[in-house]
Amino acid sequence: MDLEEETVELTKLLSGKMVIHVWRFRAAEVLIEFTDGTRLFVDARSDAIECSVTDGISD
Repeated sequence: MDLEEETVELTKLLSGKMVIHVWRFRAAEVLIEFTDGTRLFVDARSDAIECSVTDGISD
């Protein structure tokens, strides 16, 4: 997936969500949790930014 495609996908996944918490575990890491339980993890330790999203669906 190229950068533009990833940007579009992240926008779709996070559209309309409200932030409840932001954590900084290390200087290059951020975890953002949304009110529905969705989490966005951003890691900038390498020469590129890595993003991952987990959904807020729970059992």
